[in-house]
Amino acid sequence: MPQGILVLRWDNEIGPVLIASYPENLKVTNNLLTQVYSAHRYSSLTPGFSSLTLKNNKVVSFFSGLGEKYVEVENYVVALLLRRDESVAKYRGILNKIAANILGNIENNKYKKLIPKLYQDLSRV
Repeated sequence: MPQGILVLRWDNEIGPVLIASYPENLKVTNNLLTQVYSAHRYSSLTPGFSSLTLKNNKVVSFFSGLGEKYVEVENYVVALLLRRDESVAKYRGILNKIAANILGNIENNKYKKLIPKLYQDLSRV
């Protein structure tokens, strides 16, 4: 079971901005946000998946894209924070659905109410 869901975007003046995280007690550092965002931007501006293995965790994430090609909204990342012993591949399919739900509801702010249910759905993976 993932430790949490993160939603972030990039602000050109202040860097990564955490839009939402769940559960609420999830500890998220600015360094983690920068690493997750950078994993996407170093490789491409197009939408896509990335994964990171960190000291204590793994992260699988989806970047919405930037420029001509993007999904729903530009420059957002939806990420799952995993335990180090969890398989990234196991969560990639469900992340696709989670990211679509969240990104499709960013502009109307409905994503905030969706995240707890989406997190609960992860327990069935």
